[in-house]
Amino acid sequence: MLKTAEIFQDNMIVQREKPVIIWGQGTPGERVTAMMQGRTGETKARPDGSWRLALSPMEASEDETLRITSGAEEIIYTHVAVGEVWIGAGQSNMEFHMRYEKHRNEEFALPKNPRLRFYDVPEVSYDGQLDDFDYSAMGIWRQANREDLEYFSAVGYYFQKALENGLHVPVGIIGCNWGGTPSCAWMSRETVAKAGRPWMEDYENQIKDMDMEKYWQMQRTNPLNGRGTPFSDPFGEFVLPSTPTQEEVNEKMGFDQGEVPEYLTMMHSESIPGALYEHMVKKIAPYTVRGCLWYQGESDDVPGRQHLYKDMLTGLIGDWRALWQDDRLPFLVVQLPGWATWLGSVNMDYAAIRLGQQQAADTDSDVWLCSISDGGQENDIHPKDKKIVGQRLALLARGHVYGENILCDPPRPIKAEDKGSCIEITFENTGHGLITASGGPGDGTPGNTPIEALEVTARGKPVAYEAAIDRDKVILTLKEKAEGPRVVRFARGKWYKVNLYNSAGVPAIPFEIPGEIPLER
Repeated sequence: MLKTAEIFQDNMIVQREKPVIIWGQGTPGERVTAMMQGRTGETKARPDGSWRLALSPMEASEDETLRITSGAEEIIYTHVAVGEVWIGAGQSNMEFHMRYEKHRNEEFALPKNPRLRFYDVPEVSYDGQLDDFDYSAMGIWRQANREDLEYFSAVGYYFQKALENGLHVPVGIIGCNWGGTPSCAWMSRETVAKAGRPWMEDYENQIKDMDMEKYWQMQRTNPLNGRGTPFSDPFGEFVLPSTPTQEEVNEKMGFDQGEVPEYLTMMHSESIPGALYEHMVKKIAPYTVRGCLWYQGESDDVPGRQHLYKDMLTGLIGDWRALWQDDRLPFLVVQLPGWATWLGSVNMDYAAIRLGQQQAADTDSDVWLCSISDGGQENDIHPKDKKIVGQRLALLARGHVYGENILCDPPRPIKAEDKGSCIEITFENTGHGLITASGGPGDGTPGNTPIEALEVTARGKPVAYEAAIDRDKVILTLKEKAEGPRVVRFARGKWYKVNLYNSAGVPAIPFEIPGEIPLER
Protein backbone atom coordinates (compact mmCIF):
# COMPACT_ATOMS: atom_id res chain seq x y z
CA MET A 1 0.00 0.00 0.00
CA LEU A 2 2.83 2.40 0.81
CA LYS A 3 4.16 4.10 -2.31
CA THR A 4 5.63 7.39 -3.46
CA ALA A 5 5.12 9.51 -6.55
CA GLU A 6 6.80 7.94 -9.59
CA ILE A 7 9.63 10.47 -9.69
CA PHE A 8 11.09 9.16 -6.40
CA GLN A 9 13.52 6.38 -7.38
CA ASP A 10 17.01 5.03 -6.93
CA ASN A 11 19.66 7.35 -8.46
CA MET A 12 17.55 10.50 -8.14
CA ILE A 13 18.88 13.92 -7.18
CA VAL A 14 17.07 16.00 -4.56
CA GLN A 15 17.50 19.72 -4.09
CA ARG A 16 20.04 20.95 -1.54
CA GLU A 17 19.50 23.85 0.87
CA LYS A 18 15.68 23.81 0.54
CA PRO A 19 12.99 21.70 2.24
CA VAL A 20 12.63 18.47 0.24
CA ILE A 21 8.98 17.64 -0.41
CA ILE A 22 8.07 13.93 -0.62
CA TRP A 23 4.56 12.62 -1.29
CA GLY A 24 2.67 9.47 -2.13
CA GLN A 25 -0.09 7.06 -1.04
CA GLY A 26 -0.44 4.91 2.07
CA THR A 27 -2.91 3.47 4.49
CA PRO A 28 -5.41 6.11 5.67
CA GLY A 29 -4.56 7.32 9.15
CA GLU A 30 -1.14 5.60 9.27
CA ARG A 31 1.97 7.55 10.26
CA VAL A 32 4.51 7.99 7.43
CA THR A 33 8.16 8.77 8.21
CA ALA A 34 11.02 9.66 5.85
CA MET A 35 14.70 9.73 6.82
CA MET A 36 17.83 10.84 4.94
CA GLN A 37 21.12 12.51 5.81
CA GLY A 38 20.10 12.64 9.47
CA ARG A 39 16.88 14.50 8.70
CA THR A 40 13.45 13.12 9.56
CA GLY A 41 10.02 14.12 8.30
CA GLU A 42 6.70 12.76 9.52
CA THR A 43 3.03 13.03 8.61
CA LYS A 44 -0.20 11.05 8.75
CA ALA A 45 -1.91 9.69 5.64
CA ARG A 46 -5.19 11.46 4.88
CA PRO A 47 -8.55 9.65 4.67
CA ASP A 48 -7.98 9.10 0.94
CA GLY A 49 -4.52 7.62 1.66
CA SER A 50 -2.53 10.53 0.24
CA TRP A 51 0.36 11.90 2.26
CA ARG A 52 2.99 14.61 1.96
CA LEU A 53 5.92 15.53 4.16
CA ALA A 54 9.11 17.58 4.10
CA LEU A 55 12.71 16.90 5.06
CA SER A 56 14.63 19.92 6.33
CA PRO A 57 17.30 21.34 4.00
CA MET A 58 20.33 19.15 3.32
CA GLU A 59 23.89 19.69 2.18
CA ALA A 60 25.22 18.47 -1.15
CA SER A 61 26.33 14.84 -1.28
CA GLU A 62 26.64 12.07 -3.84
CA ASP A 63 25.41 8.81 -2.30
CA GLU A 64 22.62 8.84 0.25
CA THR A 65 19.83 6.43 1.20
CA LEU A 66 16.23 7.61 1.55
CA ARG A 67 14.18 5.42 3.87
CA ILE A 68 10.37 5.76 4.06
CA THR A 69 8.34 3.74 6.57
CA SER A 70 4.70 3.37 7.50
CA GLY A 71 3.74 0.72 10.03
CA ALA A 72 5.38 -2.53 8.87
CA GLU A 73 5.95 -1.22 5.34
CA GLU A 74 9.23 0.26 4.14
CA ILE A 75 10.60 1.76 0.93
CA ILE A 76 14.36 2.28 0.47
CA TYR A 77 15.87 4.37 -2.32
CA THR A 78 19.65 4.12 -2.79
CA HIS A 79 22.36 6.11 -4.59
CA VAL A 80 20.41 9.31 -3.96
CA ALA A 81 22.38 12.51 -4.54
CA VAL A 82 21.77 15.94 -3.03
CA GLY A 83 22.56 18.91 -5.23
CA GLU A 84 20.87 21.20 -7.72
CA VAL A 85 17.67 20.24 -9.58
CA TRP A 86 16.15 22.10 -12.53
CA ILE A 87 13.17 21.40 -14.78
CA GLY A 88 13.94 21.48 -18.50
CA ALA A 89 10.58 22.15 -20.14
CA GLY A 90 9.06 23.01 -23.49
CA GLN A 91 8.78 21.38 -26.88
CA SER A 92 11.12 19.60 -29.29
CA ASN A 93 14.18 21.83 -28.95
CA MET A 94 14.23 21.19 -25.20
CA GLU A 95 13.36 17.53 -25.68
CA PHE A 96 16.08 17.19 -28.37
CA HIS A 97 18.15 14.23 -27.19
CA MET A 98 21.91 13.98 -26.93
CA ARG A 99 21.58 11.12 -29.42
CA TYR A 100 21.22 13.74 -32.19
CA GLU A 101 23.30 16.66 -30.91
CA LYS A 102 26.19 18.12 -32.90
CA HIS A 103 28.90 17.39 -30.30
CA ARG A 104 27.52 14.04 -29.15
CA ASN A 105 30.52 11.91 -30.09
CA GLU A 106 32.85 14.08 -27.98
CA GLU A 107 30.51 13.75 -25.00
CA PHE A 108 29.92 10.02 -25.45
CA ALA A 109 33.69 9.47 -25.30
CA LEU A 110 33.99 11.11 -21.86
CA PRO A 111 34.16 9.05 -18.65
CA LYS A 112 30.83 8.54 -16.93
CA ASN A 113 29.77 11.27 -14.53
CA PRO A 114 27.31 10.04 -11.86
CA ARG A 115 26.95 13.61 -10.59
CA LEU A 116 24.88 14.41 -13.70
CA ARG A 117 21.45 12.77 -13.77
CA PHE A 118 18.32 13.08 -15.88
CA TYR A 119 14.69 12.13 -15.38
CA ASP A 120 12.27 12.18 -18.31
CA VAL A 121 8.63 12.71 -17.38
CA PRO A 122 6.49 10.23 -19.39
CA GLU A 123 4.78 12.06 -22.25
CA VAL A 124 1.13 11.55 -21.38
CA SER A 125 -1.89 13.65 -22.35
CA TYR A 126 -4.88 11.63 -21.11
CA ASP A 127 -5.84 9.23 -18.33
CA GLY A 128 -4.88 5.64 -19.09
CA GLN A 129 -2.21 6.40 -21.68
CA LEU A 130 0.47 4.75 -19.56
CA ASP A 131 -1.51 1.50 -19.77
CA ASP A 132 -2.29 1.79 -23.48
CA PHE A 133 1.34 1.92 -24.60
CA ASP A 134 4.78 0.73 -23.50
CA TYR A 135 6.43 3.34 -21.26
CA SER A 136 9.12 1.14 -19.77
CA ALA A 137 11.90 3.31 -21.25
CA MET A 138 10.64 6.58 -19.73
CA GLY A 139 10.19 7.91 -16.22
CA ILE A 140 13.67 6.78 -15.20
CA TRP A 141 16.48 8.57 -13.35
CA ARG A 142 19.56 8.03 -15.56
CA GLN A 143 23.23 8.85 -15.02
CA ALA A 144 25.57 10.42 -17.55
CA ASN A 145 27.25 7.36 -19.00
CA ARG A 146 27.64 6.00 -22.52
CA GLU A 147 24.55 3.84 -22.27
CA ASP A 148 22.16 6.46 -20.91
CA LEU A 149 23.55 9.80 -22.09
CA GLU A 150 21.74 9.61 -25.42
CA TYR A 151 18.43 9.88 -23.52
CA PHE A 152 19.38 13.20 -21.92
CA SER A 153 17.92 16.48 -23.11
CA ALA A 154 20.90 18.04 -24.91
CA VAL A 155 20.10 21.55 -23.67
CA GLY A 156 19.64 20.18 -20.16
CA TYR A 157 22.88 18.20 -20.30
CA TYR A 158 25.09 21.12 -21.32
CA PHE A 159 23.36 23.30 -18.72
CA GLN A 160 23.91 20.84 -15.89
CA LYS A 161 27.44 20.03 -17.00
CA ALA A 162 28.38 23.72 -16.87
CA LEU A 163 26.76 24.12 -13.45
CA GLU A 164 28.45 21.03 -12.06
CA ASN A 165 31.82 22.30 -13.24
CA GLY A 166 31.27 25.59 -11.42
CA LEU A 167 29.34 24.56 -8.31
CA HIS A 168 31.02 21.17 -7.77
CA VAL A 169 27.78 19.51 -6.70
CA PRO A 170 25.50 16.95 -8.37
CA VAL A 171 23.05 18.48 -10.84
CA GLY A 172 19.81 16.88 -12.02
CA ILE A 173 17.48 17.79 -14.86
CA ILE A 174 13.82 16.82 -14.93
CA GLY A 175 12.83 16.76 -18.60
CA CYS A 176 9.17 17.79 -18.92
CA ASN A 177 8.64 18.34 -22.63
CA TRP A 178 6.80 17.20 -25.75
CA GLY A 179 7.67 18.17 -29.31
CA GLY A 180 5.23 20.23 -31.34
CA THR A 181 3.12 21.41 -28.41
CA PRO A 182 1.68 24.92 -27.91
CA SER A 183 1.92 26.81 -24.65
CA CYS A 184 -1.82 26.37 -23.99
CA ALA A 185 -1.23 22.65 -23.33
CA TRP A 186 1.20 23.46 -20.51
CA MET A 187 -1.09 25.67 -18.43
CA SER A 188 -4.47 25.42 -16.74
CA ARG A 189 -7.58 25.80 -18.87
CA GLU A 190 -8.68 28.67 -16.66
CA THR A 191 -5.50 30.57 -17.45
CA VAL A 192 -5.76 29.80 -21.17
CA ALA A 193 -9.28 31.25 -21.18
CA LYS A 194 -7.96 34.46 -19.61
CA ALA A 195 -4.62 34.88 -21.40
CA GLY A 196 -5.30 33.29 -24.77
CA ARG A 197 -9.01 33.04 -25.41
CA PRO A 198 -8.56 32.23 -29.16
CA TRP A 199 -6.76 29.00 -28.21
CA MET A 200 -9.68 27.93 -26.04
CA GLU A 201 -12.26 28.99 -28.62
CA ASP A 202 -10.48 26.95 -31.28
CA TYR A 203 -10.62 23.86 -29.07
CA GLU A 204 -14.27 24.42 -28.19
CA ASN A 205 -15.17 24.79 -31.86
CA GLN A 206 -13.29 21.60 -32.72
CA ILE A 207 -15.15 19.46 -30.22
CA LYS A 208 -18.66 20.89 -30.39
CA ASP A 209 -19.76 18.45 -33.10
CA MET A 210 -17.37 15.60 -32.25
CA ASP A 211 -18.29 12.25 -30.77
CA MET A 212 -15.87 12.60 -27.86
CA GLU A 213 -16.38 9.03 -26.63
CA LYS A 214 -15.35 7.75 -30.07
CA TYR A 215 -12.45 10.23 -30.19
CA TRP A 216 -10.96 9.04 -26.90
CA GLN A 217 -11.41 5.42 -27.88
CA MET A 218 -9.41 6.12 -31.04
CA GLN A 219 -6.69 7.81 -29.02
CA ARG A 220 -6.12 4.59 -27.12
CA THR A 221 -4.80 2.94 -30.31
CA ASN A 222 -3.42 6.03 -32.05
CA PRO A 223 0.24 5.17 -32.76
CA LEU A 224 1.21 8.84 -32.33
CA ASN A 225 0.36 8.46 -28.63
CA GLY A 226 2.91 5.70 -28.12
CA ARG A 227 5.41 8.12 -26.60
CA GLY A 228 7.18 5.72 -24.26
CA THR A 229 9.89 4.37 -26.56
CA PRO A 230 12.37 7.09 -27.58
CA PHE A 231 14.24 6.57 -30.85
CA SER A 232 11.58 4.21 -32.26
CA ASP A 233 10.15 6.73 -34.74
CA PRO A 234 11.78 6.25 -38.18
CA PHE A 235 10.88 9.79 -39.21
CA GLY A 236 12.55 11.33 -36.17
CA GLU A 237 15.57 9.08 -36.51
CA PHE A 238 16.09 10.41 -40.03
CA VAL A 239 15.39 14.14 -39.67
CA LEU A 240 16.75 14.91 -36.20
CA PRO A 241 20.46 14.01 -36.56
CA SER A 242 20.75 15.88 -39.89
CA THR A 243 18.97 18.42 -42.09
CA PRO A 244 17.53 16.48 -45.04
CA THR A 245 15.48 18.07 -47.81
CA GLN A 246 11.81 17.26 -48.28
CA GLU A 247 12.75 15.18 -51.33
CA GLU A 248 15.25 13.17 -49.29
CA VAL A 249 12.64 12.59 -46.61
CA ASN A 250 10.08 11.43 -49.17
CA GLU A 251 12.58 9.03 -50.71
CA LYS A 252 13.86 7.67 -47.40
CA MET A 253 10.48 7.27 -45.75
CA GLY A 254 8.64 6.10 -48.85
CA PHE A 255 6.02 8.84 -48.58
CA ASP A 256 3.47 8.91 -51.37
CA GLN A 257 0.23 10.69 -52.18
CA GLY A 258 -1.97 7.83 -51.02
CA GLU A 259 -4.68 7.93 -48.39
CA VAL A 260 -3.70 9.79 -45.21
CA PRO A 261 -4.37 7.82 -42.00
CA GLU A 262 -7.19 9.34 -39.96
CA TYR A 263 -5.02 9.71 -36.85
CA LEU A 264 -2.82 12.20 -38.71
CA THR A 265 -5.73 14.54 -39.36
CA MET A 266 -7.59 14.37 -36.05
CA MET A 267 -7.10 16.70 -33.10
CA HIS A 268 -3.88 15.91 -31.27
CA SER A 269 -4.61 15.16 -27.63
CA GLU A 270 -1.30 16.66 -26.49
CA SER A 271 -2.31 20.07 -27.88
CA ILE A 272 -5.59 20.30 -25.98
CA PRO A 273 -5.56 23.27 -23.57
CA GLY A 274 -4.40 22.09 -20.15
CA ALA A 275 -3.62 18.52 -21.26
CA LEU A 276 0.07 18.44 -20.41
CA TYR A 277 -0.36 20.68 -17.38
CA GLU A 278 -2.76 18.09 -15.92
CA HIS A 279 -0.98 14.89 -16.98
CA MET A 280 2.71 15.83 -16.88
CA VAL A 281 3.39 18.99 -14.86
CA LYS A 282 1.15 17.97 -11.98
CA LYS A 283 2.88 14.57 -11.86
CA ILE A 284 6.15 16.20 -10.76
CA ALA A 285 4.83 19.08 -8.65
CA PRO A 286 5.91 19.95 -6.02
CA TYR A 287 9.23 18.03 -6.36
CA THR A 288 11.71 20.50 -4.90
CA VAL A 289 13.70 22.30 -7.60
CA ARG A 290 15.86 25.39 -7.94
CA GLY A 291 14.16 26.69 -11.09
CA CYS A 292 12.87 26.05 -14.62
CA LEU A 293 14.39 26.25 -18.09
CA TRP A 294 11.76 27.07 -20.73
CA TYR A 295 12.39 26.56 -24.48
CA GLN A 296 9.10 26.75 -26.37
CA GLY A 297 7.15 29.03 -28.68
CA GLU A 298 7.56 27.49 -32.13
CA SER A 299 4.07 25.95 -31.98
CA ASP A 300 2.53 29.29 -30.95
CA ASP A 301 3.51 30.71 -34.34
CA VAL A 302 -0.10 30.66 -35.51
CA PRO A 303 -1.46 33.58 -37.56
CA GLY A 304 -3.35 36.00 -35.35
CA ARG A 305 -2.12 34.48 -32.10
CA GLN A 306 1.59 35.27 -31.91
CA HIS A 307 0.85 38.54 -30.08
CA LEU A 308 -0.72 36.52 -27.25
CA TYR A 309 2.57 34.93 -26.26
CA LYS A 310 3.59 37.43 -23.58
CA ASP A 311 0.36 36.86 -21.66
CA MET A 312 0.45 33.10 -22.30
CA LEU A 313 3.99 32.74 -20.96
CA THR A 314 3.22 34.98 -17.99
CA GLY A 315 0.12 32.91 -17.23
CA LEU A 316 2.00 29.64 -17.58
CA ILE A 317 4.70 30.79 -15.17
CA GLY A 318 2.01 31.80 -12.69
CA ASP A 319 0.33 28.39 -12.94
CA TRP A 320 3.59 26.54 -12.34
CA ARG A 321 4.57 28.76 -9.41
CA ALA A 322 1.17 28.06 -7.85
CA LEU A 323 1.77 24.30 -8.13
CA TRP A 324 5.19 24.64 -6.49
CA GLN A 325 3.86 27.19 -4.00
CA ASP A 326 6.75 29.49 -4.83
CA ASP A 327 5.83 32.87 -6.31
CA ARG A 328 9.48 33.57 -7.11
CA LEU A 329 10.37 30.28 -8.79
CA PRO A 330 13.04 31.31 -11.36
CA PHE A 331 12.41 30.82 -15.08
CA LEU A 332 15.17 31.07 -17.68
CA VAL A 333 13.54 31.55 -21.09
CA VAL A 334 15.30 30.73 -24.36
CA GLN A 335 14.47 33.34 -26.99
CA LEU A 336 13.80 31.65 -30.33
CA PRO A 337 16.63 32.03 -32.87
CA GLY A 338 16.37 32.86 -36.56
CA TRP A 339 14.80 30.29 -38.86
CA ALA A 340 13.06 30.33 -42.25
CA THR A 341 11.69 26.97 -43.42
CA TRP A 342 11.76 23.27 -42.58
CA LEU A 343 10.07 20.43 -44.47
CA GLY A 344 7.10 22.50 -45.58
CA SER A 345 6.82 24.55 -42.39
CA VAL A 346 7.58 28.26 -42.56
CA ASN A 347 8.37 31.00 -40.08
CA MET A 348 5.16 33.02 -39.93
CA ASP A 349 6.02 35.61 -37.27
CA TYR A 350 8.68 34.48 -34.82
CA ALA A 351 9.47 38.17 -34.27
CA ALA A 352 6.21 38.55 -32.35
CA ILE A 353 6.94 35.42 -30.29
CA ARG A 354 10.41 36.74 -29.43
CA LEU A 355 8.95 40.08 -28.41
CA GLY A 356 6.48 38.29 -26.15
CA GLN A 357 9.30 36.32 -24.56
CA GLN A 358 11.25 39.51 -23.92
CA GLN A 359 8.24 41.34 -22.52
CA ALA A 360 7.45 38.46 -20.15
CA ALA A 361 11.03 38.58 -18.85
CA ASP A 362 11.05 42.37 -18.57
CA THR A 363 7.94 42.41 -16.39
CA ASP A 364 9.01 39.70 -13.92
CA SER A 365 12.08 40.11 -11.73
CA ASP A 366 12.58 36.33 -11.54
CA VAL A 367 12.42 35.61 -15.29
CA TRP A 368 15.48 36.07 -17.48
CA LEU A 369 15.97 35.92 -21.23
CA CYS A 370 18.59 33.67 -22.82
CA SER A 371 19.84 34.90 -26.19
CA ILE A 372 20.81 32.36 -28.83
CA SER A 373 20.38 34.77 -31.75
CA ASP A 374 23.57 33.35 -33.27
CA GLY A 375 22.45 29.74 -32.94
CA GLY A 376 19.71 29.08 -35.47
CA GLN A 377 19.73 27.15 -38.74
CA GLU A 378 18.01 28.67 -41.76
CA ASN A 379 16.36 25.47 -43.00
CA ASP A 380 16.05 23.45 -39.83
CA ILE A 381 13.70 24.19 -36.95
CA HIS A 382 15.93 22.00 -34.74
CA PRO A 383 19.40 23.59 -34.55
CA LYS A 384 21.87 20.78 -33.83
CA ASP A 385 24.25 22.77 -31.63
CA LYS A 386 22.66 22.71 -28.19
CA LYS A 387 25.91 23.34 -26.34
CA ILE A 388 25.62 27.12 -26.76
CA VAL A 389 22.04 27.01 -25.47
CA GLY A 390 22.86 25.01 -22.35
CA GLN A 391 25.97 27.02 -21.58
CA ARG A 392 24.18 30.36 -22.00
CA LEU A 393 21.41 29.18 -19.69
CA ALA A 394 24.02 28.13 -17.13
CA LEU A 395 25.62 31.57 -17.37
CA LEU A 396 22.26 33.18 -16.60
CA ALA A 397 21.71 30.83 -13.67
CA ARG A 398 25.14 31.54 -12.24
CA GLY A 399 24.59 35.29 -12.42
CA HIS A 400 20.97 35.62 -11.35
CA VAL A 401 20.13 32.52 -9.32
CA TYR A 402 23.47 31.63 -7.72
CA GLY A 403 24.56 35.23 -7.20
CA GLU A 404 27.90 35.27 -9.03
CA ASN A 405 29.14 38.70 -10.04
CA ILE A 406 29.43 37.95 -13.74
CA LEU A 407 28.17 39.33 -17.03
CA CYS A 408 25.39 36.99 -18.12
CA ASP A 409 22.65 39.03 -19.83
CA PRO A 410 22.56 39.84 -23.54
CA PRO A 411 23.40 43.30 -24.91
CA ARG A 412 20.34 45.43 -25.62
CA PRO A 413 19.88 49.10 -26.52
CA ILE A 414 19.04 51.60 -23.79
CA LYS A 415 19.49 54.85 -25.72
CA ALA A 416 19.41 55.96 -29.35
CA GLU A 417 20.40 59.39 -30.71
CA ASP A 418 19.75 60.50 -34.28
CA LYS A 419 22.47 63.05 -35.02
CA GLY A 420 21.57 63.66 -38.63
CA SER A 421 24.53 62.13 -40.40
CA CYS A 422 24.75 59.28 -37.95
CA ILE A 423 22.74 57.27 -35.45
CA GLU A 424 24.37 56.44 -32.13
CA ILE A 425 22.98 53.50 -30.14
CA THR A 426 24.08 52.85 -26.56
CA PHE A 427 23.79 49.34 -25.14
CA GLU A 428 23.67 47.88 -21.65
CA ASN A 429 25.18 44.54 -20.60
CA THR A 430 28.32 45.10 -22.67
CA GLY A 431 31.05 44.29 -20.12
CA HIS A 432 34.39 45.43 -21.47
CA GLY A 433 32.73 46.46 -24.71
CA LEU A 434 30.82 45.19 -27.70
CA ILE A 435 32.55 42.94 -30.21
CA THR A 436 31.69 41.33 -33.51
CA ALA A 437 32.52 37.77 -34.40
CA SER A 438 34.83 39.01 -37.15
CA GLY A 439 35.81 42.49 -36.06
CA GLY A 440 36.89 42.10 -32.46
CA PRO A 441 36.46 44.69 -29.70
CA GLY A 442 35.35 48.14 -30.79
CA ASP A 443 37.81 50.92 -30.01
CA GLY A 444 36.14 53.89 -31.68
CA THR A 445 38.57 54.05 -34.59
CA PRO A 446 37.19 54.95 -38.05
CA GLY A 447 36.21 52.17 -40.40
CA ASN A 448 33.37 49.82 -41.14
CA THR A 449 32.59 46.99 -38.71
CA PRO A 450 30.03 44.79 -40.47
CA ILE A 451 27.12 43.99 -38.17
CA GLU A 452 24.94 41.19 -39.44
CA ALA A 453 21.14 41.43 -39.47
CA LEU A 454 21.08 45.20 -38.92
CA GLU A 455 19.28 47.55 -41.30
CA VAL A 456 18.42 51.25 -41.41
CA THR A 457 15.38 52.52 -43.28
CA ALA A 458 13.77 55.90 -43.90
CA ARG A 459 10.18 56.03 -45.10
CA GLY A 460 10.39 52.31 -45.67
CA LYS A 461 13.43 52.46 -47.96
CA PRO A 462 16.85 50.98 -47.09
CA VAL A 463 19.59 53.44 -46.18
CA ALA A 464 23.25 52.53 -46.74
CA TYR A 465 25.52 53.00 -43.73
CA GLU A 466 28.86 52.14 -42.21
CA ALA A 467 29.01 50.80 -38.66
CA ALA A 468 31.63 51.34 -36.01
CA ILE A 469 31.77 50.09 -32.43
CA ASP A 470 32.96 52.31 -29.60
CA ARG A 471 32.90 50.28 -26.39
CA ASP A 472 29.19 50.22 -25.44
CA LYS A 473 28.01 52.07 -28.54
CA VAL A 474 27.22 51.22 -32.13
CA ILE A 475 27.64 54.23 -34.43
CA LEU A 476 25.90 54.08 -37.78
CA THR A 477 27.22 56.68 -40.24
CA LEU A 478 24.75 57.18 -43.07
CA LYS A 479 26.28 57.13 -46.57
CA GLU A 480 23.36 58.95 -48.20
CA LYS A 481 20.71 61.50 -47.37
CA ALA A 482 17.70 59.97 -45.74
CA GLU A 483 14.60 62.11 -45.40
CA GLY A 484 12.05 61.33 -42.75
CA PRO A 485 12.23 59.33 -39.52
CA ARG A 486 14.94 56.68 -39.45
CA VAL A 487 14.24 53.21 -38.19
CA VAL A 488 16.94 50.76 -37.09
CA ARG A 489 16.03 47.09 -37.09
CA PHE A 490 18.22 44.33 -35.74
CA ALA A 491 17.47 40.64 -36.18
CA ARG A 492 13.88 41.31 -37.12
CA GLY A 493 13.70 39.14 -40.22
CA LYS A 494 12.77 35.49 -40.42
CA TRP A 495 16.30 34.25 -40.91
CA TYR A 496 19.39 35.85 -39.41
CA LYS A 497 22.50 34.91 -37.54
CA VAL A 498 23.88 37.81 -35.54
CA ASN A 499 27.53 38.56 -34.89
CA LEU A 500 27.22 41.31 -32.26
CA TYR A 501 28.30 40.18 -28.78
CA ASN A 502 29.27 41.50 -25.38
CA SER A 503 32.61 40.64 -23.82
CA ALA A 504 31.10 37.50 -22.25
CA GLY A 505 30.28 36.15 -25.70
CA VAL A 506 26.51 36.62 -25.34
CA PRO A 507 24.82 37.85 -28.54
CA ALA A 508 22.55 40.89 -28.69
CA ILE A 509 18.81 40.33 -28.75
CA PRO A 510 16.52 41.56 -31.55
CA PHE A 511 15.35 45.18 -31.39
CA GLU A 512 13.74 47.94 -33.39
CA ILE A 513 14.37 51.69 -32.93
CA PRO A 514 11.97 53.44 -32.88
CA GLY A 515 9.60 50.59 -32.26
CA GLU A 516 7.53 48.73 -29.76
CA ILE A 517 10.44 47.99 -27.40
CA PRO A 518 10.88 50.93 -25.01
CA LEU A 519 14.45 52.05 -24.41
CA GLU A 520 13.72 53.48 -20.97
CA ARG A 521 12.79 50.74 -18.47
